[in-house]
Amino acid sequence: MKKNITIGIAEDQTLFREGLVRLINSFEGIKVVIDSVNGKELLDGLVDTKADVILLDYRMPVLNGLETAKKIKDLYPATRILILSMYDDEEFVMNAIENGANGYLTKNDDPEEIERAIHSCVSTGYYLNDRTSKLLIKNLVTRGKVQPKFDNNNVQLTAIELKVIELICQEMTTIEIADKIYRSSRTIEGIRTTVMRKIGARNSIGIVMYAVKNELISI
Repeated sequence: MKKNITIGIAEDQTLFREGLVRLINSFEGIKVVIDSVNGKELLDGLVDTKADVILLDYRMPVLNGLETAKKIKDLYPATRILILSMYDDEEFVMNAIENGANGYLTKNDDPEEIERAIHSCVSTGYYLNDRTSKLLIKNLVTRGKVQPKFDNNNVQLTAIELKVIELICQEMTTIEIADKIYRSSRTIEGIRTTVMRKIGARNSIGIVMYAVKNELISI
C-alpha cells in the first residue's frame, strides 16, 4: 500500500482545529499525526513523530506560525509548510513565504483546495493558487511593494540549474523534471537543494521569486 501523507497541525482555535483534523483524515491517503494548539507543542511533537506537511495558524500564542515555520525549516528542511490565516493580504502571504512557507491558505478555503494544496506541496514542493500565483509574485517584485530577501542575488548558476529553475517555474514535479531532462529524481532534488543554498531561498517558491526578480524567466 502507498504510504500515507502525514500531517501536523498547529491551531489554537479548538473547534476549527478539530474540524480540520476530521476533514484531513477524510482525505484518501492523508493522515493527521500531530494535533497541537501552538507552535511550541508542534515542535515538541516533531521530535518523535515526523510529518510530511505542516499546517500552521498564522497567529497563535506561545509561538506563532512564522516563528514556527522558521524553526521547522532549520530543523526539518524537507518538511513542507502551509500557513493558515484569516487574512488574505499580499503582505501576509509574502511574509509567510519569506519565512519558509511552501504555500498559503485562508480559513475560508474549501476542502478541495486544502487537499490540493497538501498534494502539491508533497509533489512539487510548493502550492500556488490565485493569491500566490506567479503573476502576483511578479507584480510584488517588479513594483517594489514587497522586496523578497535573498542571501545572494549575484550567483553563478549552471546550465542544468537554470533548466531546473525554468521547469520548477512551470510547476513540474520532481519526477516530471527528471523525465524531461533525463536525470534521476534524486539528482533533481540535489540540484534543487543546491540552487536554494546558492540563492539563499528557503523553498521552491523562493526559487520562483528569485527567477522572476532576476529575469531568469518571463511570465
